[in-house]
This record gives sequence, structure tokens and C-alpha cells, in this order.
Amino acid sequence: MMKTYEMDLCSRSLWKKILLFSVPLMFSNILQVLFNISDVAVVSKFAGPIALGAVGSTSILVTLFTGLIIGLSGGVNALTALHIGSKNDRDLRETVHTSVILCFSAGMLILVFGILFAHTILTVMHTKDELILDAVLYLRIYLLGMPALGLYNFGSAVLSASGDTRRPLYYLLFSGIVNILLNLYFVIVCRWDVAGVAAASVISQYLSAVLILTVLIRSQEAFALRMKSLKLYPDKMRRILKIGVPAACYCAPVNSI
Repeated sequence: MMKTYEMDLCSRSLWKKILLFSVPLMFSNILQVLFNISDVAVVSKFAGPIALGAVGSTSILVTLFTGLIIGLSGGVNALTALHIGSKNDRDLRETVHTSVILCFSAGMLILVFGILFAHTILTVMHTKDELILDAVLYLRIYLLGMPALGLYNFGSAVLSASGDTRRPLYYLLFSGIVNILLNLYFVIVCRWDVAGVAAASVISQYLSAVLILTVLIRSQEAFALRMKSLKLYPDKMRRILKIGVPAACYCAPVNSI
């Protein structure tokens, strides 16, 4: 029998199900913020104080942008869960295929904004002169992973709406381990310093996105992702943004504290 990860949250006792559902979800959100922290840890040990200061000076921006993506995916999760619970397969499919476009587009917008204005933002934040060039380099490379972060959080939102919070955590944990190993390789062996830890994070983010999208593409459930069905449905987009934008505005400052 094929192992199922989905959880029925609409029947029987909910206490145990809520615990099994929520704990992996909490750890998944924490792990996404830890990508940047692992970069700080590696450069502090092997790359020196300038690299450490450069990466550390971007931490608030990285957590801010990550919070925006996580918040937006909250709208995806809420609407997907609604349609799964009501067993409305048509609305479910339209929500899923609208959501993947929205989350990817959000990642692209953050990427373009960050690349164009990284130097300006860090200057306004009074980043020290001796740090700013490395900080800009790190931030611009790191932000290349924002579209992947959007796709991962889309997939995580859809799977968690079906009751599956374990696989997103497994994929993120695996990607986190890869991130640490690549950090060490790029910094110690390749001597890439800030560029190395940023590149490691980008690769890890795309790895987690590929893993979770593969699950949705191979799925036989109503929430499966089908490339030929990709389309923006305006009514679904409005409903996702109605929930996701306020959630993003809330999550971003909280994650940045």
C-alpha cells in the first residue's frame, strides 16, 4: 500500500491531528530563516570579519523578503484548504494554478527590486563603507533564489492545506543540509567567501522548490499541478491576495525582528 501523507482534518478527534500538523509547519518556517543564519555562521568561522559583517548586515532584508513570501503563501493555504474541505475540485484546480503563478511572480518582483536597489537600501541602512560592496554582492546573489522560495512556499501551502506538513519539512531539512555542505565547500575550498555562501543558499532553495513541485506534478489528487493548466483566474487571484497581502505585511516585520 502506498504511504499517504495527507491528513483528514474534517473528522474525528482533532487534538492529535493538530499537533502532528502544526509542529512540522512551525519547524519549516523556522528553517527558512535559518538559511541566512547558516551563512553567517560559516563566514564567521572561515571567511573573516569583513565577510561576516557584510552577510550580517543583510540579515534583516533577507528575513523581511522571506516573510513576505511566507505571508503571501498564507492566502494560498487558506483558499486551497477551503476548496479541499468543500470538495470543490474545479475551484481547487483554479486556485492551485493561479497560486503558482502568483508566488513565482512575487519572487521575481523581489528579485528585480533587490538587484536594482540593493546598494541604495544598504546605504540608507547606514552599512559601513568597508562592508557595503560585499553586502551588495551577497544580497544580489541571494535574491536569485527568491523565485524558488516563492515556488517552495506555494507547494508547501498546497500540501499543508491537504494535511501534509511533513514532506515540506523533509525537503527543507534536506535542502538545509545541502546548504551547509555547499557553504563549507564554497568558502573553504573555493575561497568564494560571501559569494560562496549566497550561491549555496540559492542552490538549496531551488533544490527544495524542485522537490516539492515534483510531488505536486506527480500527484493524482485534485490539487495536482499540471503545466498545461497554468492560468491566472482573476477571481481566485483577488481572493488569494485579499488574505495573502495582509498576511505578508504582518509576517515580514515579525520575521525581521
